[in-house]
Amino acid sequence: MLLLSCGLLVINERGELLVGHSTGSTLWDLPKGLIDPGETPLACALREAREEFGLDFAATPVDDLGRHPYYRGKDLHLFAVAADSAAIRPQDCRCASFFDEPRSGARLPEIDAYAWADEARLGLLLGASMKRLLLGKGLLAGARAALGRG
Repeated sequence: MLLLSCGLLVINERGELLVGHSTGSTLWDLPKGLIDPGETPLACALREAREEFGLDFAATPVDDLGRHPYYRGKDLHLFAVAADSAAIRPQDCRCASFFDEPRSGARLPEIDAYAWADEARLGLLLGASMKRLLLGKGLLAGARAALGRG
């Protein structure tokens, strides 16, 4: 069975992408997660942005970037939204989604840091599958163009 995750590219006026550091990992990512039964891809992407980054884009125009092969057994449906870096500051983002750390049992947020990142920095921060999709296949550049951000 093919899984579906949905996510949101939050792009500022400089064309930078808002990313979050995955707790316990070296990787950074955009707000994304598995779709719930009966949920639309857009509702899932907006929910993940709210849960993982503390951002509410319910009343904001969103660009549908479509469904893409992500890795074996999983597709990724992405959306993009224009954001103002003066209004959305990484230090104000908050994660409301937690997990129990296996060794210590401590309850930790899924995302523990946030940053605006340009393409050069994204090349260092993102995992291989996300890097291939956003940078290698030009999805980020297309999203910037669609939003008038680059």
